[in-house]
Amino acid sequence: MKTPEADATPVRRRIVLTSETAAKAPEQFGRLTDAGFAVEQRFDLADEHDAEVLMRGIDGAWGVVANSSNRFDRATLHRLRHLRVIARTGVGYDAIDVAAATAHGVLVFTTPGTVTESVADFTLALMLGCLRDIVGLNAAVRSGQWRARRLGRDLCGTTVAIVGLGAIGQAVARRLAGFSCRVLAVDPLADAQFWEPRGVSILRLEDALPQADVVTVHVSLTPETRGMIGPRELALLRPTAMIVNTSRGAVLDEAALVDALQSGSIAGAALDVVEREPLPPDHALVSLDNVVLTGHAASSSVCAVRRMCDAVVNGVLAAAAGAAPAGCLNPSVLTKSDP
Repeated sequence: MKTPEADATPVRRRIVLTSETAAKAPEQFGRLTDAGFAVEQRFDLADEHDAEVLMRGIDGAWGVVANSSNRFDRATLHRLRHLRVIARTGVGYDAIDVAAATAHGVLVFTTPGTVTESVADFTLALMLGCLRDIVGLNAAVRSGQWRARRLGRDLCGTTVAIVGLGAIGQAVARRLAGFSCRVLAVDPLADAQFWEPRGVSILRLEDALPQADVVTVHVSLTPETRGMIGPRELALLRPTAMIVNTSRGAVLDEAALVDALQSGSIAGAALDVVEREPLPPDHALVSLDNVVLTGHAASSSVCAVRRMCDAVVNGVLAAAAGAAPAGCLNPSVLTKSDP
């Protein structure tokens, strides 16, 4: 199987940018142009769900800087015979069949560590915005209701359950310490003896949810986490509880969440991600005034975008030289030879 280096003929050194992140800083990809790559901007494909349209847009490319909604399954990879590198701005890769990519000699890498602090900041902003109804207050003033005194709730002193204690979950926990929150965490890999002295109690999901004022979700989307918070889990929450999701929309059972929000069995939700993006304008979530929606923007800060784009450029250059980029998910591609 050909490595990215061995297959770097001129026709295959075309790099297609579909990532929304790349669209925010296209000038940062000048280093690839200087290195001899033909960089093509196809930001119109960022939210393309039609495999045929996506394949036509990137057919013949050596590499693609892909958006999170661009799906690369086995059938797609089989047809993109020139493709040798898929780069993701961010850390999610649930839309990419990594095993199939490996079988087809396609190197896949993400940009870990580039968005951690930005997403954690945004998560706290969503918590505060939802608890204090900042969106509603803003709308009230703009409609002439200056003295609309909606009673919000404090974040300080509340109980927050963090579902997923990876890099972003840990960054959120550090921030919550400054608000004197009681922090619970759900993560089968977390070491309770390590976290307890640091003010974080490790619990099972079913034990954490009934105690939480706020639930914030920070897990990767896998077969195990898909729909992990569904009707049963939502029923465990207090009617005053709220949910924040900045991970992947499909980790929540969206239909069950809508039911819970409409019935008032939970107080509200702040969602940066949804199951199908972009969210259809007629979706039930759009009509609910106890939901804050932000359109997959948690990593959209100046610093995070710069870090992600720099990491992608460095990774593409490494792959072209036959080296594994930071965040490489299948480095074995580099050591395989043609059958």
